[in-house]
Amino acid sequence: MSHFPEPPIQPDDTSPSQVVRPVQRKDTGTPILAWAALLGAAAFTIGTMALLVFPASTPSVLPTSTPPTLAQGSTPSDMSLPTDAPVFPTSALLNDGGNTIPPTLDAARIDALLSVPIVPSNTTNTIYDPFTIIKGDGPRSDFLEYTIVRGDTIDSISRRYNLKSESIAWCNNPRIVFVLRIGDSLTIPPVNGACHTVIGTKEETVATIAQKYQVSDPNIILEYPLNNLTERQVTDKLPGGLNVFIPGGQGEPITWNPGTQVEKDANGNVRTLSFAPGQAGSCGRVAPAGGAGWSNPLPNGRWVRGFYAGHTGIDISANLGTPIFAANSGPVLFSGFSNWGYGNAIVLAHGLYSSLYGHMSQRNLSCGDFATVGQVIGLVGSTGNSSGPHLHFEIRYNDVPQNPSGTPGLGW
Repeated sequence: MSHFPEPPIQPDDTSPSQVVRPVQRKDTGTPILAWAALLGAAAFTIGTMALLVFPASTPSVLPTSTPPTLAQGSTPSDMSLPTDAPVFPTSALLNDGGNTIPPTLDAARIDALLSVPIVPSNTTNTIYDPFTIIKGDGPRSDFLEYTIVRGDTIDSISRRYNLKSESIAWCNNPRIVFVLRIGDSLTIPPVNGACHTVIGTKEETVATIAQKYQVSDPNIILEYPLNNLTERQVTDKLPGGLNVFIPGGQGEPITWNPGTQVEKDANGNVRTLSFAPGQAGSCGRVAPAGGAGWSNPLPNGRWVRGFYAGHTGIDISANLGTPIFAANSGPVLFSGFSNWGYGNAIVLAHGLYSSLYGHMSQRNLSCGDFATVGQVIGLVGSTGNSSGPHLHFEIRYNDVPQNPSGTPGLGW
């Protein structure tokens, strides 16, 4: 671009001349032609490369014959397309500058072809049933050792291993079972049953052990792999100290048995009873008075667990602090803390019967007191071996636990 020369500026010149630029005109045609040429060259290059990579072959097209039609009464599933479409002869192809292309199908032909259903092949698809095997899901064949952690109860542990609570109880020290302490170790049997340690002085055999644990066939014990007794007979005397597992065996009820002393007169009548003599909370020798009708000890509670060999009472849950009533009339045999696992507990005498109330948050009776049926004797708590506020209630006859659920008047 050229400029006109600027004349010299005179001192008195207040309007110097400006540079005058020539007017430029846009030429829009040249860029469009350039782009078109570039695109054409690119298309030519791509086409050439395609011909080199993919050489031309004789194309296969669908036949131009009339499409199949459905016969009277037939269904679309009766028809199928040919598996190999015929190839049109060269004469049937159109010529376009030396390149042969197949004839174009009209719209009616396309609709007819699309109306023919596709018949699936006869190949059978195998349907697999998904099944994931997780280690530990199957039945166990050996004992396990479990370490107790905070929040554990015998019920929660037994549910974890799909066992009955009493099966775990019958294979462990009763003290550990009813007073769980963090860090204690429990032996977990492989299946429901009972554990037994042979006492040498009793000259025990597999047959006598089966009878004791209510197993009808002693061979179940003899042939159980963990016992290693296959070389013995059911009548052989077993060595003392041998540990034997009884699959399906039923042990003795596991209960708090601190000992009871009975003092009788010359006629055989009971004069005094002592529950847990010499232990803290025991009231010593008490005359077995009382014994009216039975009543519900916790009418505002909810039944949660019943009586069985590993649980010699019933559990009734209720809010913390709910009043507990005397289920019968009688003197106090025990009022204190049970180291067996019942926590704060009270035991009342009712003639030859007695009733036990465990896990209390508060005890309202002491030694020397006499309870009347329906009297508030304490409050619901969660002391001892307990997973939540509830009342553990027992009925005993001659200190042998009975099932309270069948006792008239209790309501459980």
